Amino acid sequence: MILITGATGFVGRHVVRAFASGGHQVRCLVHTPSRSQVVMGSGVETLQGDIMAPSSLTRALEGVDGVVHLAAVIREQGPLTFQRVNHQGTRDLIFAAKEARVERVVHVSAIGTSENPGIPYLQSRWLGEQEVVGSDLPYNILRFSVGFGEGDEFINVLAALVKSSPLVPVVGDGKSKFQPIAVEDAAKCVVKAYEDQDVLGKTLELGGPEQITYEGIIDLIGETLGKRVIKIHVPLSVMRPVAGVMDTLLPRPPVTPEMLKMLQVGNVAQPDSVERAFGFKPRPLKGNIDYIKRISFLDALKINLGLMPNHIRDH
Repeated sequence: MILITGATGFVGRHVVRAFASGGHQVRCLVHTPSRSQVVMGSGVETLQGDIMAPSSLTRALEGVDGVVHLAAVIREQGPLTFQRVNHQGTRDLIFAAKEARVERVVHVSAIGTSENPGIPYLQSRWLGEQEVVGSDLPYNILRFSVGFGEGDEFINVLAALVKSSPLVPVVGDGKSKFQPIAVEDAAKCVVKAYEDQDVLGKTLELGGPEQITYEGIIDLIGETLGKRVIKIHVPLSVMRPVAGVMDTLLPRPPVTPEMLKMLQVGNVAQPDSVERAFGFKPRPLKGNIDYIKRISFLDALKINLGLMPNHIRDH
């Protein structure tokens, strides 16, 4: 039995599906019972719990052989802080996993993770990783570049900007590099990491088959939508206060001050990172983002206001 945290999220539901289709028995830790339906299937059970409630972790780990830890937050909201979820939540889970004597942990993290306190999100991911490394449990840490696929919160948000305006703001010089990886391929990596003894104890940085700049992603989105893109470069010094206002006023702002900080950090791995680690070539961004064509003009306006339509992203 494998316990998966963050099971109903963008990556989580694909990971659940990949494990179940491979014959594994899966238990999903689900915070909101009504969300259980998105992961239900053969070989899958759900259990209500919370990464911030240690007692529910103890119950969830009963009879579990391994853990796949995906639960994390990329924007803070109320009690859901980077420190409380990404660091302390991981610490509590690892403590409970040791008590339950699980045989393996796969911890999913992010490229750019570091102990730098100037970027709290990435620092919280680093602190979470340290809890795993110092636990003496058999582990893998997988650091991914940005993921894409139906329901993503990166490509869809950029597509909304392109869809809604003839002028698209580009933060800074637009040369920040990403290595987008398809969510299905990321899920495949997680399963292979769990099953492969050769990568035990390793921290792997993984991305898609190509490195592409922020500006290049905007151009590809415009090409996919059949829309001419006129880019306007906005200095970080101008964008920071704008992002601060959006972070204060909007429920799910398209950009936050923390995200702007992360634009200044490398978000790439080796181009053949997945092939070298797991023996398959992930799909490229180009030709695989047609899902953004479903975004209407009204959808785009809502996304820009932090109101993501459920038919675009339901979580």
